[in-house]
Amino acid sequence: MTFDRYFDKASDRFSSYYGNERVTRALGRGALFDRLRFAVAKADELGARRVLDVGCGSGPLFEPLASRGIAVTGLEPAPAMLTLARAEAEKFPELIEVREGSWEGLDGSESYDVAIALGVFDYVIAPAELLSRLAAVATSVVASFPSPSLRTEFRKLRYGVRGVKVHGYTNAEIESLADEAGMECAEVQPLGKAGYVVHFARRS
Repeated sequence: MTFDRYFDKASDRFSSYYGNERVTRALGRGALFDRLRFAVAKADELGARRVLDVGCGSGPLFEPLASRGIAVTGLEPAPAMLTLARAEAEKFPELIEVREGSWEGLDGSESYDVAIALGVFDYVIAPAELLSRLAAVATSVVASFPSPSLRTEFRKLRYGVRGVKVHGYTNAEIESLADEAGMECAEVQPLGKAGYVVHFARRS
């Protein structure tokens, strides 16, 4: 089972985490809100007008970005998640577009101020290619990464029985990915045991 098929089947459960922050934090998933707020704050700080949300899921980034007047293009491969995202996008029809697809289809033909990939690097087998494609369409990238911890090892076991691979990243590996993509780690914010959220800036 690929990760997009897995998230298709588990779409309601994953989207529900954003419904009640107190409950989600009690479940040990508070990093979902921490990384989301970091991404929104960074887009706002950078004065972004166009944002690409890769693996947008049910669209938790849509409202906080669009309410700031930021246009968002959401990219999502899982059909059930797409349905949820399109329903969320209806709140801001002039600012939000949702497309079916994945990062592999990014060809550099469009440009954005910021590309966001939260909870995506966890599952890809070609992280260097992913970051390079994001760097080709945006001058800044915000992405989250699990750390190689006991928590991540448990995730590997839990997801592995469903045929989904999970990857952890050290700080050195993240720096190496940035270097290969022609970017630099402008800011790294720890997410407790969950890992990191990183702002990558394109080298001038």
